[in-house]
Amino acid sequence: MRYASWLLSLCLHLIVLATLAQTVRLAPLDPEKLMELDLTRLEPSEEVVIAPPAPPAPPPEPMECPPLPEAPPVPPEAAPLPMDKTLVLADEPVAPLPEPEPEPEPGEPEVKEISPVKTPEPERPDPDKGERIDVRKGDIVVHRGHEARFGRSMMADYFSYSASEFSGQFTTRDNRTVTIIDARNTKYGRFLIYDSKNKTLRRLKEFSKYVYTIGPSLDADEPVIGVVTFLAKDDRIERFVLTTDDDRFAHYPLKVHVREDEVAFDAPAGRLAGLTTLPPEGEGHPGVVFLPGQCVDPGLIRGVTRALAASQLASLFFEVRGCEGEDDEPADRATLAEDARAGLKLLSDTPRLRGGMIGLWGNGPGAPLAVDAVGAGFARPDFLVCLLNDGVSPADMPGMARLRALDMPVLWLITGRKTSAWRPFITTLESLRDKAGRAFTIVVAPQSGSREIAGAEGDLSAWMDQVAEEHARLAASWIRSLER
Repeated sequence: MRYASWLLSLCLHLIVLATLAQTVRLAPLDPEKLMELDLTRLEPSEEVVIAPPAPPAPPPEPMECPPLPEAPPVPPEAAPLPMDKTLVLADEPVAPLPEPEPEPEPGEPEVKEISPVKTPEPERPDPDKGERIDVRKGDIVVHRGHEARFGRSMMADYFSYSASEFSGQFTTRDNRTVTIIDARNTKYGRFLIYDSKNKTLRRLKEFSKYVYTIGPSLDADEPVIGVVTFLAKDDRIERFVLTTDDDRFAHYPLKVHVREDEVAFDAPAGRLAGLTTLPPEGEGHPGVVFLPGQCVDPGLIRGVTRALAASQLASLFFEVRGCEGEDDEPADRATLAEDARAGLKLLSDTPRLRGGMIGLWGNGPGAPLAVDAVGAGFARPDFLVCLLNDGVSPADMPGMARLRALDMPVLWLITGRKTSAWRPFITTLESLRDKAGRAFTIVVAPQSGSREIAGAEGDLSAWMDQVAEEHARLAASWIRSLER
């Protein structure tokens, strides 16, 4: 039975396979037609002619390159001031300042009575709160509790800088000089700010410890036209932030840190205290003994000596004998001349100035002292700078014999508003220069500057051209020409 089943199953499978084979039609496997050609006639073959090689093409003409732009010419070095001519620095006359219009007297204000019902009662102190607390000047925020006992008070005292650090020469990247002048002991009683770009002289008003506002003139604090914010680095004032209505952007002038050292030396009339001011770096600089010849606030003197140091010129300033008090008069010319010779010896012996030229700078009333200090048997300076301004008159100057004895180079810088009064004296100097062969450089420079400088009260206007580096740069350039 089992074998019959197998046989029946095999037959059924064979029948199914035969049926499937009849129903499936396979596509014929004919070869594809690759190409069909219908050859009717043959084209005659063309003869190929080989042409001779063409002659070589001529080389291309060189292209003319556009000319290169010429390099900007190197500015020639400034020629030294001639010693055989008299130079006049022309300047436009300063327009007189307009007189301020008198302010109308204010009338009595109208008084409106207020109902006693609406009048608030005055506040009465609360006895439970104790006494009032006085905050020291310069603080902006009052700290209490743990903040006052630790941290803030200690750091505020540590990072405290004297106001004398604010004055000095500050320069920007575009060679702009901003000068802070310490005029607190003058009639202005303030710091002043001079801008070499806009030729403006303004006064500063303290807003907080390191922030000062700039007024519109030397005589007013409002409306405020700018702000100066002093910034410190380590243990000194490094720069400040300057924002004014004259400029769209803020400026960050960097301070020129000169080297200032207090000195003391002996003179025939007694011991003197002074201050040496040297350029920021280097040694062997030329130097001058600065002689004001009158009682001047040291803040203005430092403004000049720092401007000289910024022009790579060292200086020595010492107290004018007799000006120790407020209303004292300077000593006689012979005594001051002896002090000048002692200062010249001290500056000549300064180690950092060895090898440089050392001379005397007579400023205004100090010009006759500089000439008197040069004589037989005394230390001979390498040069003299005599700045003659409105503070000295031609009658105060020495005579022909003393001027003839000056056998060293002398720069006669005649400035001020009354330069015409020096015409006879200039004629004398020209005679000694042309006939006696004296090395005199004569420069007539009428007082320049802005209207604010021209209207400065007291002796401040006579110092501004030097503080603003006008005369300082001129004298430094002349002294460097002597070393060539």
